[in-house]
Amino acid sequence: MPRRVTTSPAFTLIELLVVISIIALLLAILLPVLGRARDAARGAICRSNLRQMTMALHMYTDDHDGLMFPWLEQEAGGRLWWPGFEPAGGPSAEGERIIDRTRGRLWPYYRHNDSIEICPAFPLTSSNYKPKFSTNWTTYAPSLNLINPNLPVRRDDIRESGRTLAFADAAQINNFQPPASASRPMFEQWFYVSRNERTMIYHHGGRAHAAAMDGHVAAHEPDKAPLDLFREAPIAHPPADLKLQAR
Repeated sequence: MPRRVTTSPAFTLIELLVVISIIALLLAILLPVLGRARDAARGAICRSNLRQMTMALHMYTDDHDGLMFPWLEQEAGGRLWWPGFEPAGGPSAEGERIIDRTRGRLWPYYRHNDSIEICPAFPLTSSNYKPKFSTNWTTYAPSLNLINPNLPVRRDDIRESGRTLAFADAAQINNFQPPASASRPMFEQWFYVSRNERTMIYHHGGRAHAAAMDGHVAAHEPDKAPLDLFREAPIAHPPADLKLQAR
């Protein structure tokens, strides 16, 4: 009886190339869509973070006779920055400094953990990023004019609460502290927004998110183009329509 020869189905080279081409085409179509979806999700989280931080700020002022917190106070054993406590005698090198987030001004008022102080769009993994502390601390900041320890501000003193900054996407260019240098500038997390400095980061499709004192969050474009230093971290001055002082 003749022996039956069976063959298993297999792709020809042409069929394999066709399949690869189809997969590549699908990826080319889907990747931009997935990227936009990712960016939209990050933006939504950022806006939620800013609203929660503004709510925490209002609760803080309710408990402190209406006063805004100062950006820095000297305390026994160290320095109390508004985002946390830096103990004296700890490491002084950038990236190694210690900060106790649980002693931050707003920590007792958060409904969730400290992730609400970090914008998911902030490029923490960039080779141009310079950490200041050994742990993350905040990527949002209030106006320096509202948290000046030498000129205390009460919340009731703030006019135009719908335009006045509560918190915004923030960062700073550093070219003076190693490992950054004049020839190798880097960017870092920052704790205030100033009209005189490039302290806002426009990393939501060329916009920065900011919460006003009345709690609403809006996206802002810079008045002038960011410095062409970091594609992943476009840092520029605050926009002129964002109010940074109480009156």
